[in-house]
Amino acid sequence: MRIADFIFDEPSSPIAAESHPSLTAPASPDIVSRLAEIVAAHSTQNAVLDEEGGLSYAELDALSNRIARVLLRQQLRPETLVGVMIGRHRQFIAALFGVLKAGCVYVPIDPTLPLERRRLLLTLSGAEAIIAAAENAGDLQQLEWLCPNLKLGLTLDSDNVNALIEAPGETMSAELWDHLAGEAADDIAAGGWKSAFTGLPISEAAMAAFGANARNKIAPLIQPGARVLEIGCASGFTMRHIAPLAASYLASDLTRFNAERVETVARTLGLPQVTGRHLAAHDIDVLPAGSFDLIVMNSVIESFPGYGYLRSVLDKAATLLAPGGMLFLGSLWNLERRDDYLADLAAFARAHAGEGYSTRSDMTGSFFVPVDFFRDWAAKRADRPSLIASAIEAPGFDPAPYGFDLVIRFDGRGEGGDSKCAPINLDRRAIDAESAEPPAIAITPNQAAYVIFTSGSSGNPKGVLVEHAAVINLIHAIQADIYAPLVASKDLPPALDISCCFSFAFDGSIHHIFTPLLNGHTLHLPGDETRQDPRRLHEFIESHHLNVVDSTPSLFALLVDFWQESQAESSAKCFILGGEALSATLMERFYTLPGHRDIEVWNAYGPTEACVAACQYRMTAARWQEFLPPPIGAPLPGVELLVCDAAGRPLPIGVPGEIRIGGAGLAREYLNEPELTARQFVFDAQGKRWYRTGDIGRWHRPNLLQFMGREDRQVKVRGYRIELPEIEAALMASQLIRQAAVVVADPRQDGDRILVAYIVAQPGFDAGRCRAELDLRLPAWMMPAWIVTVDELPLTPNGKLDERRLPSPKAMEALAPHHRMPRPFSRDSERALAGLWQKILDIPVEDADDDFFMLGGHSILAVRLVSLIESNFGVHLPLSELFNATTIARMADRIEAKKLASDWHPVVAVRTEGQRTPLVCFHPVGGNVICYKGLADALGTDRPIYMVQSSGLEEGQTLQPSVEAMVANYLRAFKGVVPDRPLVLLGWSFGGLLAWEAAHQLRRIGAIVEGVIILDGVASAEPIRHLLQKDEADYLAALFDEMGLGDAEALRRLSPEERLDLIVERARGGDYLPDGLDRQHMRRLLALFQNNGLAAIRYQPPKSAGKLLLIRPRITSGQAPGIPGDDYNGWATLATDGVDLRWMDGTHAQMLVPPYIEQLADYIRDFLRS
Repeated sequence: MRIADFIFDEPSSPIAAESHPSLTAPASPDIVSRLAEIVAAHSTQNAVLDEEGGLSYAELDALSNRIARVLLRQQLRPETLVGVMIGRHRQFIAALFGVLKAGCVYVPIDPTLPLERRRLLLTLSGAEAIIAAAENAGDLQQLEWLCPNLKLGLTLDSDNVNALIEAPGETMSAELWDHLAGEAADDIAAGGWKSAFTGLPISEAAMAAFGANARNKIAPLIQPGARVLEIGCASGFTMRHIAPLAASYLASDLTRFNAERVETVARTLGLPQVTGRHLAAHDIDVLPAGSFDLIVMNSVIESFPGYGYLRSVLDKAATLLAPGGMLFLGSLWNLERRDDYLADLAAFARAHAGEGYSTRSDMTGSFFVPVDFFRDWAAKRADRPSLIASAIEAPGFDPAPYGFDLVIRFDGRGEGGDSKCAPINLDRRAIDAESAEPPAIAITPNQAAYVIFTSGSSGNPKGVLVEHAAVINLIHAIQADIYAPLVASKDLPPALDISCCFSFAFDGSIHHIFTPLLNGHTLHLPGDETRQDPRRLHEFIESHHLNVVDSTPSLFALLVDFWQESQAESSAKCFILGGEALSATLMERFYTLPGHRDIEVWNAYGPTEACVAACQYRMTAARWQEFLPPPIGAPLPGVELLVCDAAGRPLPIGVPGEIRIGGAGLAREYLNEPELTARQFVFDAQGKRWYRTGDIGRWHRPNLLQFMGREDRQVKVRGYRIELPEIEAALMASQLIRQAAVVVADPRQDGDRILVAYIVAQPGFDAGRCRAELDLRLPAWMMPAWIVTVDELPLTPNGKLDERRLPSPKAMEALAPHHRMPRPFSRDSERALAGLWQKILDIPVEDADDDFFMLGGHSILAVRLVSLIESNFGVHLPLSELFNATTIARMADRIEAKKLASDWHPVVAVRTEGQRTPLVCFHPVGGNVICYKGLADALGTDRPIYMVQSSGLEEGQTLQPSVEAMVANYLRAFKGVVPDRPLVLLGWSFGGLLAWEAAHQLRRIGAIVEGVIILDGVASAEPIRHLLQKDEADYLAALFDEMGLGDAEALRRLSPEERLDLIVERARGGDYLPDGLDRQHMRRLLALFQNNGLAAIRYQPPKSAGKLLLIRPRITSGQAPGIPGDDYNGWATLATDGVDLRWMDGTHAQMLVPPYIEQLADYIRDFLRS
């Protein structure tokens, strides 16, 4: 459709530009003064409520004042752009107003966007500061180093932002590395050494050069007799070169396979000083302080999850060094060379298209660090370490040209002092230190308020900058047109409850944040999952008693589906729909549902460039059919509308033309794009400013406008405004695409519009890999649902894309390597699994024979899929099985088999009968509960007994890193198994900590715990720390000292695998370890022992009231030496009601076996009777 088709030489009876009376000048002409006015009138009223809590108007005012003062203290100039990267939480609202009160401009940054997209938005905006939540602190630090314009980061909900540590990600998944480093892997595969260019294993010669590079850097600095720790030893390429220089060499790794492998290789090389240790980088602080002279991390840090984690590991490593020690950080991937690396990879792929190479197109999960980060870290340390950076000299080693080596010497010769290279990072401490009084800063109506980014036709998004006055006009107009009449007609209280379901990065949020809050209503924020799930959104509407709900027509259609299927009704009084065209069919479906005839629906229209809302149309059950399809109505007060021909002349009623918007709501400009601003914002002969929307409309009558579509390639899909050329530019960035065109399709003819990409590909193109590349550049709403390969793009005679001749998109044409008929899903597990795939891959999955990896999955996404399968199906599918069952059908087979084979549950009901108080027994450090069988028998049949076993006993089960997290999971599992009545909790050894923490958590929620029984447990971390500090031979000898393994020296003479075999052999027929152990089971058990031991070290038992029975054996052992000189093992100071201490015969391991168990049972019976 083109406006030129409707040009009239002499248009008659054009509609006047101003078709709605303007509002009187507002008393408060800017957002800040208007909020102050509302706060004064409604201070105790709820201002904003999210799913976790809320803020009153007074609290919102005070918090935003403090945030503003923090920004002003950093001397941010007026109209400085400030990013706000917070999820759907009340803190986002406080941050937004804090930015405005500082005279700055807020830029919403959706934390769910790909990191590269967020980097692009911050770079394009030139934002100098960013406000974030603690959950996004890792991304915040990444962005601070990626965006040189960022000078300040403020984390609202952390008391120490520098102490925040990112959780290890998929690249540090122990299961992933166990899979890579399994017994069948060779040394190169075990270390994951692959070329990013070819996808082939890196050569032995290159790996030798990699190790020799480390030796050459270290040899001149290392002293004779040096004690060395290597973190992340992989398969030993570094060890081969460094260990000969050392007196002792501890090779640690995330996977036990590699720790064992390196020790075995060292023996064959005649290096007995090398021992292996299964230990993650973040757990090195279990080792004794000052016990090493050199710590090596060679090509390890690129797998770290972020700067907080790296900073923590560096700090821990520094404490492990003796005076004068040093760190060698090898093959660090240089952030300053990251873009060059990606460009070289793309060039290689183009030059070798069709040659079968698997070239990396992105660096997802790879951590690049600038040298300046280490300078900043060193400058803040009191011990003033010095840094020596150098190039990597390893011919053939892929990352070498894009990285650097770094030696950090703790010699006191560093510069020290304030850092000159890192952004300032502040947190809640800075906010709390500020006054809650409003800052003394003047805001003017024409001052910039916010920037919203929309899709751009040039290939990059464009930022629209809007001023305070436009928002003020909007809030008064909506109050006058919608809120006030609604209160009057429905007899509602003057303060309405109003939702904001739109994404904060989407312009619709401007309407639904400011119009409630600046009119004294209460704003409700549904969470991300809630706002996208019709059932949960309906429940949110009802539980929050919402009067007004915002939505796109697409989401509203899902709500209508839900109401129709569930026969539920909405109690809302008004729905405001916007963001895309509204169909008559949808309105008919809504108003034919019972219970909805009293609800009014507003069809709102307005682009980002006109402060979101320019006109709107009210519909009711009685009059929605008056004009069809539903029109977009009359302009808001203060807004002017024209329908013009191509020359800008107004057109009469009934004649289609371009919609132009003028008046109070217009944006100031496109950020940093003066030419685009001049092209889209034009002046008429009278000097009035108009925005050319590119939308086509016509007047039904005065004040009744009909939207008819677009004249360009801008589209709306599910409410999101999208410029198709931006997606095409992202596609063309691929080295294997020669041409690309993106169109909108409605394949099911049900109004569910999707994006379809048609591409002319180079040899070697893979749709799955292409999708993975797009995922890094585009937000989810801009991802093509289908990618269709064609031989050529059809063109019209004048050289433009001929969409009519494009082939009809079909899923299998788009994604399958060979054309075949799809096989429909035949069971619920396949359908549920397809939903999980769609969540991860962002594409339709409709074929039971679809292959996860052919659709764009890879090992990192496979880790995520394993997690989703576990949470949704309740079974764990190990990666090794997932890699061998890659289709929907085969994966569903594995899941169903596991569900049938395993009824595993953390809580085991041993006995449910009996009237006495139930006893719950928590597992010891080894995770299993077979040790309690004899106790259950000895206590008789008149008491219910439940036992709690550890996750991690079965292959691939997730390990919890802390006592608190373990117990929280176990208590959730109590539901439906353990009766809701008073309990007694018991734990042997490590289980005593679990019982104590469980009592604490239960009492905190009001549950009754009649007593806690601890069997030889220790409240101090030191005995366990001492055990974990031993080398592998000493550790195993102490851990299994009652199994007759022999002394540590005997174990030290055995290879790592021989030690495991010996433990397995001695465990047969005993009560200490489960039956049927093999070497792999033993590895899993040792990982569980270590995980639980580390959790015990980190746990600080709280003080607690209630009865405590502590039973200890008279004979000490290496397994449980206790606290010397303290009979109470640290519990006396924690149990505020005292400790009943009993001594029994035997050792720690004999407590729960005959004949000693009878004495133990007597003590427990006496305690329970009391």
